[in-house]
Amino acid sequence: MAQHTIDEFMNKIGRQKGMSLTTGFDVFFEWGPESTFPQRYYFDGDEDIVHMMCDEAQLPNVQTATGQLSGRYVGESAVQYAHSRMFTDVGLGFLCDAKLIPLKFFNHWYQWMFNEEFVEGENELYSAKTSSPQPRNRINRVRYSDEYTSTIKIIKTEPDQYAANGRAPITYILENAYPYAIDAVPLSYGSSQLTRVNVNFYYSRHTVIYGDIKSIKSSSGILTDDITLGGTVPFQSASTA
Repeated sequence: MAQHTIDEFMNKIGRQKGMSLTTGFDVFFEWGPESTFPQRYYFDGDEDIVHMMCDEAQLPNVQTATGQLSGRYVGESAVQYAHSRMFTDVGLGFLCDAKLIPLKFFNHWYQWMFNEEFVEGENELYSAKTSSPQPRNRINRVRYSDEYTSTIKIIKTEPDQYAANGRAPITYILENAYPYAIDAVPLSYGSSQLTRVNVNFYYSRHTVIYGDIKSIKSSSGILTDDITLGGTVPFQSASTA
């Protein structure tokens, strides 16, 4: 095994502009022209609030479905071969502001999938009702997937002294994504902590883009030079990007 000195290691890492840190990432949602989800409903002109509140993300894993071939040659054991790509789920975590906008947003998205009527009540504690305002015998029909799915971009960013907005060595574009689970939000009279909501998404497939942030393309193929650290409205339709 080759032996390297600390100086050689530091010089090598220095030429690569340092080590990667888990704290550098951005998450964006993008809806296509077929989407009917009113994603701008909650934001009152502050549409990047959910994007800013995302404090935990994952770079998606990669799996392969394989088959087994036996008896190909005399004296050779079974051979595994790849035949399909497998895409699993991905989880995102969000801090909640005092208006609970991330929690409301994802609950509304989930309700939209099942064509559940959105109920808006008074913003007063004493006006909260003990029973559901929806009829008990209501019927919900699932919407077409084009109406509620989104494209999620998870951008791994790194600091760069030569780029004020940072650089993005790798970006994952998750197609046809939707929330399939919103985790329970724990509440307690014990130690005071920030309220968080964790959301899990399914998606059909993902594309990996390698390169600096200016080379990232949207799902529509349009060059998106304005996607920099905190520099764009994340809830932007692909038709107007």
